Amino acid sequence: MHATAGSFVGIGEIALLPLDVLKIKRQTNPEAFKGRGVLRIVKEEGVQNLYRGALWTAARNAPGSFALFGGSAVVKEWIFHLEDYSKATFFQNFCASIGGSVASITVAAPLDVVKTRIQNRNFDSPESGVTIIRNMIKHEGFGAFFKGLLPKILVVGPKLVFSFTIAQQLIPLFHYKFEEYGITHIGNTAKSRNV
Repeated sequence: MHATAGSFVGIGEIALLPLDVLKIKRQTNPEAFKGRGVLRIVKEEGVQNLYRGALWTAARNAPGSFALFGGSAVVKEWIFHLEDYSKATFFQNFCASIGGSVASITVAAPLDVVKTRIQNRNFDSPESGVTIIRNMIKHEGFGAFFKGLLPKILVVGPKLVFSFTIAQQLIPLFHYKFEEYGITHIGNTAKSRNV
């Protein structure tokens, strides 16, 4: 259940894709920005170009988010034997977040490489994901799909672990407070404890 919900969250991130495209282009292809501000780029290139790689992003995010939430759930159930995740300690949430984060980054790595290469192309010379995959296999081998995996785990991992641990700590608190104030009546926190 948690993994499936995570997949939907990951797919929803496509709404923010233009920001990711602009960031990648600015980092890897600064000449595309020479003398142009963001609004001018949007006007000249069109919104559709800022959503370049949207399907590949969804294809990356769905399994990546599934692995984040699912990996976390596996650690909580199989290592800590928790039946109620809301009773996880900070340490248990931290360990579960490490497991989920490493799983997420690893599972998403191949499609992340493809997505980044799609977005890295000049606005005027797009290349399809299928062509990029074909060329990667032909010229670089399957290992190319995991280029930069260890640095990404070491750089992105801690940020993901931090934010996911904090989120996992806050979710039961919000459930408890929402029930306490009568906003929700889920039946698994404040009111059910008093019965």
